[in-house]
Amino acid sequence: MFGLDPLSRPVAILEILLLLALATLVGWLLGRLVLSSRISKLRSSVAEKETELENCRRAKAEATSSGTYRRPESVIETPPAYVPADPLLPVFTLDDTPEPIPVEEPPVVNIPVTVPVAPPSPTVAPPPPKVAPPADAAVKATDSEAAVLNRIASRASEINFDRIGRAMASEADDLKDIVGIGPFLERKLHSLGIYTFRQVGNFTKEDIDKVNEIIEFFPGRIERDNWVEQAKNFNERKYGKKS
Repeated sequence: MFGLDPLSRPVAILEILLLLALATLVGWLLGRLVLSSRISKLRSSVAEKETELENCRRAKAEATSSGTYRRPESVIETPPAYVPADPLLPVFTLDDTPEPIPVEEPPVVNIPVTVPVAPPSPTVAPPPPKVAPPADAAVKATDSEAAVLNRIASRASEINFDRIGRAMASEADDLKDIVGIGPFLERKLHSLGIYTFRQVGNFTKEDIDKVNEIIEFFPGRIERDNWVEQAKNFNERKYGKKS
């Protein structure tokens, strides 16, 4: 129409530039419309707030102006501190002597005085009397120990005294010196006829097992406490190497 070749490159560039300019113009117009609508809304909102603020100020001013008047306070007359000497005298008189007002003494009130009373001391019950164990219990304990010793003594013939040696009660050593032998265990050994360190020092493995069984001792305790070596040392210390 205008003698332009639509397929040429310069014409295409020109068309693109025209389209971009048109799009820019349309966008600017739309932006102006949106911005103007927002500005109008903000202005209307600001106008409403200003109107509310003005109404609030006006109401406050009216309330302040209406509350400025104050009623005068009533004056309370105080009565005179004294009474004229004679109420029948005229008001104007030369006698200004006041009549003393009788002072009434306050009535005496008897206030009861509370005397602190110490709390009663708690009653301490006397300790209960110690009750001695019944004699029957002691007798039973003695009987049970005696029964054990008699049972052990009845098996004294099972000990090989030809190997460990014989001794009498008058020759007895203090077997409690040996670690592991207590008073009751010593009495058990005495009931078997074993009184001295020499006899215990001559124990063999067979004697140890037999004595352990008869005196009802813990298995292996004689060997663990090493009665034989202890008895030999005590015997040598007391009687020398040859007893």
